[in-house]
Amino acid sequence: MKKRNLATATTSSGGSSVSSGGFSVVRHLKPTNLFRIVRNQWNSLPKSTTFMVGFLLGMLMVAVALSLKKRTYSPPVTPHEMKHQNIQDNSVIEYVQNKWKNCKDLVMVAGHSVYVGHDFQDADEANSAWTLLTYQKNQLSAFINHIKAGVEIAAKNPMALLVFSGGETRIQAGPRSEAASYWWTADAHAWFGHGDLVRHRAVTEEYARDSFENLMFSICRFRQIVGRYPETVTVVSFNFKEKRFVAMHRKALKWPAEKFHYVGVDMDTTPLPKSVFKAEQKNSIAHFTNDPYGCTGLLLKKKGQRNAFRREIPYPKGCPEMATLFTHCGTQIYDGRVPWDDDGKMYNEDNYRAS
Repeated sequence: MKKRNLATATTSSGGSSVSSGGFSVVRHLKPTNLFRIVRNQWNSLPKSTTFMVGFLLGMLMVAVALSLKKRTYSPPVTPHEMKHQNIQDNSVIEYVQNKWKNCKDLVMVAGHSVYVGHDFQDADEANSAWTLLTYQKNQLSAFINHIKAGVEIAAKNPMALLVFSGGETRIQAGPRSEAASYWWTADAHAWFGHGDLVRHRAVTEEYARDSFENLMFSICRFRQIVGRYPETVTVVSFNFKEKRFVAMHRKALKWPAEKFHYVGVDMDTTPLPKSVFKAEQKNSIAHFTNDPYGCTGLLLKKKGQRNAFRREIPYPKGCPEMATLFTHCGTQIYDGRVPWDDDGKMYNEDNYRAS
């Protein structure tokens, strides 16, 4: 009887395997039996070895999955999390509106551009997809700093409502607003570490077409959201626009100087060129001096150019007490009464209802 060669054994599948260190190198094996061979060999390994191999394979799969996974951001307080905080899904609106109800101060961040990228986490990168005018090419870091400053101011003041203001001003960007671009940029960056404090006190005002409307529309928006007018106003924008907001727009709206604050924020390192300040004087200050409400001439033309999608301004709906301010036009400052006359007590608290 011929002895069996221990190095080579003919399998029932018609193939052969060569023993090598406890494993079999399979030759000419039919595919239908591959799984069975691998399973048998796996089961023959010591448990410590199978555990280690399995662990390493699992880590490899996790690493591959993470490398392929697109970055995502989850808001700090989602409806699902609210449920686990004894806040039912059908009460989410009430939960947010209760936060609005307590607000008394307005923090307004004026928008300057529209983001057209797909991932707002990339919005702070140098070559990200913001629609920038020629003179804005080096100002992107300032936009991000404006957003961050507004969030930080609101985080320090639990009574503040943060309003990002700016309409659909870029036709090449499509029907996207500056305000929404800023809100989603803040959201994608976890509100710069303040999401649990600020996210539900941050809203948008998406119709403003210039700096005067940024301020007036945001005051109206505060009235829509909170149900009354703010006690104080803080504006965040470029340093070179301080005179425009403080000495001109505030004055045109008859807002008390002692209740108005301006925070000027610029780029991280690159200073603004002197040409920017000259352009501010020539293209804005000079025109608003003769046309404080921006309702005639070049300022009116600019508004038309920044409303390419022909949005109808909804205000003063939601802030009816400001109706005469919205219709006033002329070189003289409006001489009628405003809701914030007499320390804001012109209207009884019972009359402050969202329209």
